[in-house]
Amino acid sequence: MTTDYVLNHYAFDAVAFLRDYWQQKPLVIRQGFIDFHDPIEAEELAGLALEPGVDSRVVSCKNQQWDLVHGPVDDYEQFGETDWSLLVQAVNEHYPPAQELLRAFRFLPDWRVDDLMVSYSTPGGGVGPHLDQYDVFIIQGQGKRRWQVGEPGLYIEHCPHEDLKQIEGFEATIDVVLEPGDILYIPAGFPHAGESLEAALNYSVGLRAPSQAELLSAFADDALDQNKLQQRFRDRTSDLLAGNENELNDCEPWHISPSVVSNFRELLQSALADEGQLHRSIVSLLSRNPRPPLPEWPQQPYTESALIYTLQRYDILIKAVGVRMVTTVLNEQRFAVIQGHWYALDEDDAEALFVLLLESTDYLALEQVHPYLNSSQARQLLLGLLNEGLFMLDHDES
Repeated sequence: MTTDYVLNHYAFDAVAFLRDYWQQKPLVIRQGFIDFHDPIEAEELAGLALEPGVDSRVVSCKNQQWDLVHGPVDDYEQFGETDWSLLVQAVNEHYPPAQELLRAFRFLPDWRVDDLMVSYSTPGGGVGPHLDQYDVFIIQGQGKRRWQVGEPGLYIEHCPHEDLKQIEGFEATIDVVLEPGDILYIPAGFPHAGESLEAALNYSVGLRAPSQAELLSAFADDALDQNKLQQRFRDRTSDLLAGNENELNDCEPWHISPSVVSNFRELLQSALADEGQLHRSIVSLLSRNPRPPLPEWPQQPYTESALIYTLQRYDILIKAVGVRMVTTVLNEQRFAVIQGHWYALDEDDAEALFVLLLESTDYLALEQVHPYLNSSQARQLLLGLLNEGLFMLDHDES
């Protein structure tokens, strides 16, 4: 059963939350959703985990021995009736009704949301005490689950299974049982553990937080793609000569001095000082899904002159799984940036078409699109997305 998911404003104040809790301390939100309905059933989740491209795993613990089996799994009887959990990543990308649940968290920017992980746990099921490097909201669906959360600190990590990282026990400062509609917010770095008291569904809204290494890598990749930032290293004379211009530096030729490293640092800092390039690289990174969608390119590229005629032959526009869409302003020009592709948005129709495409979960009727195609920029936007295989034309078989 699907429904509109709206946070209970009597239980949750977004302004107070961002001011007092966000990235500071955990929070239990009782009845964050009133009369919560699961967007997916356990059987549907198990079926979804069988589909190609879906990342799933089953974590179990029998006689204090942890095990992890990567999906697809088609036989759950092998795990028994207790002490295991099925976890499925990015359910919102593969099961459109689940996307509606994420809309409730739009007090944060869209780019901040990574994915919706859904878990089904039998009584006693869990993944053990652990740390996450990202913030998470955990929504309780069917059933009840006990959660314990501790304070940040130095914890000893260990791997009871090669693909399962846990920490030594921690002292819980929060110890609660979540019931349907309750929400638990856990900031990055706070130890936590959950254990189902009965068969339960949980929805984990993971937040995206790129590391410095990811940002630098994206900055370099974008610059290389555009053939930018090509300034080369140049020696300082002072690194090659001694105290006066008539003597060579007597440093061993194989030695790299701190002064040389400082010279390289200045070269890098001058690259990062390019505001336009930095802006472009960061937006391009945030417009890309960490789990890249599988494009479906047309057999022949579409052309603007034949676009309207082509659209008349189809009924619906299908969105590729996991397409990310953002906007930004660079050099006083507004752009739509979609999976790293940039499109100008000067015209109102182009902006309106962007929003229409953004808000569609999996497909929309082409009759909704036609009113915006009097705009050249809107046509260029749609044309680009079709030719990149991020949106596909099809017939409505219903």
